[in-house]
Parts: sequence; C-alpha cells; structure tokens
Amino acid sequence: MGSLNGRHEAVIAVDAMGGDFAPEEVLKGAVQAHRRGIKVVIVGPVDTVERHLEALGERLPVVNAEDAVPMDEPVAQALRRRESSLQVAANLVLAGDADGVVSCGNSGAIMAITLTAWGRQPGIDRPAFGGNLPVRDGSAFVLDIGANTSSKASNLVQYAIMGDVYVRIARGVDNPRVALLSNGTEDSKGTKAVREANEALQKLDLNFIGNIEGNQVFEGAADVVVTDGFTGNVLLKGSEGVAMEMLRLIRNELSSDVVAKLAGAVMMPAFQRVRRRVDFEEYGGVPVLGVDGVMINCHGRSTAKAVTNAICLAERVVCENLVDQIGEALHHDGVERSNRRRRLARAFRLRHQ
Repeated sequence: MGSLNGRHEAVIAVDAMGGDFAPEEVLKGAVQAHRRGIKVVIVGPVDTVERHLEALGERLPVVNAEDAVPMDEPVAQALRRRESSLQVAANLVLAGDADGVVSCGNSGAIMAITLTAWGRQPGIDRPAFGGNLPVRDGSAFVLDIGANTSSKASNLVQYAIMGDVYVRIARGVDNPRVALLSNGTEDSKGTKAVREANEALQKLDLNFIGNIEGNQVFEGAADVVVTDGFTGNVLLKGSEGVAMEMLRLIRNELSSDVVAKLAGAVMMPAFQRVRRRVDFEEYGGVPVLGVDGVMINCHGRSTAKAVTNAICLAERVVCENLVDQIGEALHHDGVERSNRRRRLARAFRLRHQ
C-alpha cells in the first residue's frame, strides 16, 4: 500500500457510522471535503447514508455496510463484525479501491481492524497512535498516545522515525526536532527503555535533541515527542483538560460583572484565536502509524469540521506516500535490518531448544 494504485487522485474511504455524532456530522464533513475536490467513498448502510446525503444536496459513492462497531465495544467483539463499516472500509484499501480510511469510531477497534486487515509495516514491531499537542509556537506531535501502554527501547526508536517522517509530510517541517520525554534532560535520566533509546537515537540520521521534560514540551522545545502510550495518553489528556478548564475559567471571569463583560468584548478576538489553537478539531484526526496503510482516527466527539480536516489530512499523507517514506526511513537507519536479525536469532534459538 502507500501508492495510488495507478490512479491520479487519492480516494478516501469514510466510515459513516463511527463516532458519537454519526452519521450526520460524518457525512457533513465528507460532503465538505468532496466540495474541496477530494474524492471520497462513504461506507455505511446505503439507505441511511443516501437519505442523509440527499438532505445535504449531494450524491457521493456509497459502499454498503449494514453493521457498525459500538464506541464502547471490546476489541475481540469488534473483530468479529466482518460487515462493520470500519471493516468494510479497511477492506476497500486492501482491495485497492481506496487509498486511506477516516473513522471517528472506537480507537481500539480501529487499531485492531487495520492491523488485522493490513498488517504491520516491515520493520515495525508495534504500531502507534500519534497526536498533536498545542505548544508555544505551534504544535508538538506526540507518540505513542495510547496504543501501547509500555514500550521497549526498540519501539521508542521506531516511534521516533515514524514521527519524524509524519511531521515532515503533515506539517511541512524540513528537519523536525525529535526528543524523548523523560524526568530529566540528562542522557542518564529516564527508565531503562528511555536510556537505551537515547543511546540508539544518537546514532541515527535524525535531528535528535535528547531528553526533554514535560514543561519543555509546552515551551515548544521539540516537534516530535516520543514516549510510551501510557505516559503519552496522560500527557495529552491532561493538557486537553487543563486548556479547556483555563478557557472556562477565563470565560466565567469575563462575564462576572459589567466591567469584565466590556473587557471581554474587547478581548474576544484574541480569546477565539487561543480557543482555535487548543481545538482538536483544527487538526482533524491523528494517524495510526506503523500499519501498512493510511488510517486517520478522529476523536469520538468530532463534528463535521474535524471530519473534513481529517479527510484532507488523509489525502495529503496518501499523496505524499507516507507509508513508503516511513519504510525508506526505517531501511535507511538500519532499523528494519536490525529487527530482521533479532527475529532470525529468535527463530534459531527456538529451533534448537
């Protein structure tokens, strides 16, 4: 995967039934993306989808999928839903009828279904979720943010390489600063996995700046922040909570009395700019990196705005051959060869036990 299969334009499959506001908001977002010139194919119950599209005054190609994965369903059960909209969308990519998928559905199911349908990229042991974190002068791309609660040093190295390629493509950063999240900036700080990853990353052809602490993340010290999925998820969710609570406190104070309301009216344009900076919908969605295809996972609460941005992001990384570029980077830095040697050594030991 990772190419356009001979077509001149990318086709993005949209899971119409994933998310808290599906299918209405998902279809509104897909229609907006279509009106921007992006080719989309909708996956969901034909009758339901076409009725909503008619109300929106648009006709789009639809692939029927009568089943859907509930947002809270365990992964094992989701995998048994062979006709779910998410599974059918993944199968379209496998068949070459689409080049990427966008879904606002169950994150665990998204990872499991894409991994089962497409497999891992050669050289990747564990795929990861990436996420954008608003920082002082832009955003930092953090991975992993929840796919793997614990990670070995080799996983962290793979995350760093994938994050470097993704930020180059998605954000246009020529030479991303890559850092490991740790409890100190010294090379000797951090868990055993962090210390080993630090040593390995110093030898690769990356703009690796070493370890950074949590406060430095928000100062914008790095473009790519590498950590395990447990720590990354806590960092991302904690920052989202703090940002939204601060905005709520400011809004309450600006409406507390007449003087505050007058000041608030003057400050409103700046307030709205700050709100956009911390709004997850501005980024659309986050990629599942390390699977052999393009999957953009949106927040379950996504509205049409986020869906449109996610489809635009999916088209961009497909057209820039994200998967192929990650593969080339892994090969260039010797990670794939190193993984192959470890697998062969393990197989040799098992044969001789």
